[in-house]
This record gives sequence, structure tokens and C-alpha cells, in this order.
Amino acid sequence: MKHSRLKTGSVVINILIATVISLIVNFSYFVLFILSTTSAQSRRPAPPDSSPWFMAIEVIFYILFAFVLLTIFTHRIDRLQLGKKNFPLRLLLAVIITLCVYFFIPYVGWHGELHFVMTDRRIFNPMVVLKCSFTLVVVALYGKIYELLGQQQKFMIEYERLKTENLRSRYDVLINQMNPHFFFNSLNSLSMLVRENKNEDALNYIDRLSDTFRYIIQSGQSSMTTLREEITFLDSYKYLLEIRYAGKLFIDVDIPTEYMDMTLPSLTLQPLVENAVKHNIITKSMPLHVTITVSGNNLLVSNPYQPKIDASTNGTGIGLKNIASRYKLLTDKDISVIDDHKTFSVKLPLSPARN
Repeated sequence: MKHSRLKTGSVVINILIATVISLIVNFSYFVLFILSTTSAQSRRPAPPDSSPWFMAIEVIFYILFAFVLLTIFTHRIDRLQLGKKNFPLRLLLAVIITLCVYFFIPYVGWHGELHFVMTDRRIFNPMVVLKCSFTLVVVALYGKIYELLGQQQKFMIEYERLKTENLRSRYDVLINQMNPHFFFNSLNSLSMLVRENKNEDALNYIDRLSDTFRYIIQSGQSSMTTLREEITFLDSYKYLLEIRYAGKLFIDVDIPTEYMDMTLPSLTLQPLVENAVKHNIITKSMPLHVTITVSGNNLLVSNPYQPKIDASTNGTGIGLKNIASRYKLLTDKDISVIDDHKTFSVKLPLSPARN
């Protein structure tokens, strides 16, 4: 649709430019006509009454002539392969058309009579040559500018396409970094249930694990999701953690209903909860409480600061970097990390609800 509107707009613009060119090349006639009809003491006799019509014919002819040349420079002719990069070929065609049209160009004589070059005694008419040359040069310059603008537009479209593909590739890489680690932990928990002969719990665990991975696969196809969908997914993931940390891990969600339709990058809450589990002590004497609330238009995920003693569990911080990178790619917003050594919090900006 955009391409069609552009072509229609080019036709209108070409008509306007052709009209301006015709008025410029025939400006001397207008001045002469006005002076000869308004000055009673003019040395040159006034032209006959028919001369205004002859001048109109000449003006219209140059409009058509300039429009044809503009069409050659600004529209593609597939059969002649006149693409945007074939400016010399289009210029050659414009010169040939100008030479052919030259013999049929009408012009008004000094006494208001209408002439044609091919019917005159002399083929070379300096004034007509000047007008044709001026028209050709102006149109050629405009055609070159049009070509450069078209190439710039093409480069911008290509740049945006490559940028989008690059962002999508980076997003897929970030998602794929998270999935293997989550899958590994889930299998460990499932193997624990099997070893303890908790068959019923193992079956429920498999069902929740299936729901969890179904959401992960679907989220890989959709970059943004609603807070409601993310919380629903978190409920399944919460069950998997409860199996691993029975009575030692609590995830409290307190979000007003009006915020549930707001959006955020998919698979954001799960790595934050997993990050809290990975880097903090979780025992019966020191249970871990993760709270998820809303502050303004931001989602706040926080947990008490109770780091593990073993430095080897500190990790590389790839989970948090993953979330920050995806947020920047998808929303052009930054997350905020608040660590006062008492509470560790991550503030996630929420986007307006999807239409």
C-alpha cells in the first residue's frame, strides 16, 4: 500500500513540477504580452487577439513535455530495465525524446502567430533550443535527486530490516541461554522424587513441568506477554520449587487486578525467582520469602538478603544480565536493581496493556 501511494504522489508532484518548468520557460512571453497590452506607448504593436490562446498551447505543450521527461526519471519501466541505478540510460532516453519533440514544439512569433519548428524555413531556433535545454537540465537534476532519495530510502529500509533481524537473533540467543539451565534443575528434582518412590508427586511434577515447558516454547514465539499470563506460569513453576524446598520457600504474589493486563517480556519472573533461590540460603531455620508486588507502573520482585557462604555459588550473573538485555531489546527500558545488603529487589517497568 505504501508503494502505491508513493507512485500516486509522484505523478501529482511531476505534474506540479512540469507546470512550474513550463511557466518558467515561457515567462518572457508573459512579460511581453503584459507589456504590449498595458502600455499604450509600446514600440512593438500589440499581438492579435488570438495570441493568448497560442501562448496557452505552448504552455500546455511544455507541461506535457516536461511531464514525460519526469516520468522517465522517476518511474520504473520494467521492460526497458530502467531501475534506480540506470540513470545514464534514462538520461540518454530523455535526450532522444527531446531531440524528437524539438521538431514538433509550437512557439509564438513576435506578432502573435503560432509556428512549428519543422515547418519553419530554418530548423535551428535558438529560443526553442534554449527552452528545451533548460527543461531537460532541470528535469535531469530533479531525476538525480529523486534517485538519491530513493536509494537512501532503500538503505534505510534495509537497515531497519537487518536491525530487526539482529534484535530477534539476540533475543533468541538470550532465551536459549536460560532454557538448558532450567531443564537441568527440573530433571534433578524429578529424579529425586523417583528415587524416593514418590510416584504420585512425580506424576504431578511431570504435569506441571509439561505446562512450564509449553509456556516456555510458546513464549519463544511471542516476545511480550501479559502479567496475568506470566503469573499463571509462575504458579506452575512455584509448584516445582515447592517440591525441591518443601516448607522452606515461599513466593507471595500481591498484584491488583487492574495491573494484570499490562505487559512485560515473557519469561521474566521465573529467572528472577530462580536467581533468588540460587544465591540465598534456604533452610528451615532461614526460609526464603520472595515477594512480587507493584510499585507505580513497575513490578517489584524482592527477597531478603541472606547469601550463601560458599563463594562458588555466586555465579556469573548471566540470569540478571539476560533479563536486562531482553528488557532493553524489547521495550527500550532499563530494569533497576536495589541491593542494600538487607533486601535484594529488582524493579521491572510494565508496559501498557495490549489492545
